[in-house]
Amino acid sequence: MAKKTTTSFNLDKAISRIAKPSVFDRIVKEIDAKEIPSRYIDHILVQYYDGNVVELSGSEITYPIPLNKNATWAAMEDSFKKMRDVKVFINTDTLEKDINEQVEKLIGPHC
Repeated sequence: MAKKTTTSFNLDKAISRIAKPSVFDRIVKEIDAKEIPSRYIDHILVQYYDGNVVELSGSEITYPIPLNKNATWAAMEDSFKKMRDVKVFINTDTLEKDINEQVEKLIGPHC
């Protein structure tokens, strides 16, 4: 699993430099997702209280490689408690393509 670790990283400032979202991106941002299929995850940034930031690509989420075969629930819980923030970035191009295909299937014959 490829990790990028940086200290003293301002996550919000870095995110604000990303290009302005399209109309579709703004619509998707308003959705309160309870589950996100892994195929739509572009990457995840995890910021820890100590300032470290770990970036995980979508493929690392889909096909995780266990690093510690002796991991316990207690160790995982401890790791989660150290997380300050988690930001999930959606691959809106893939999501928009899939939505357009489904809409075309459903209402295309009626238009």
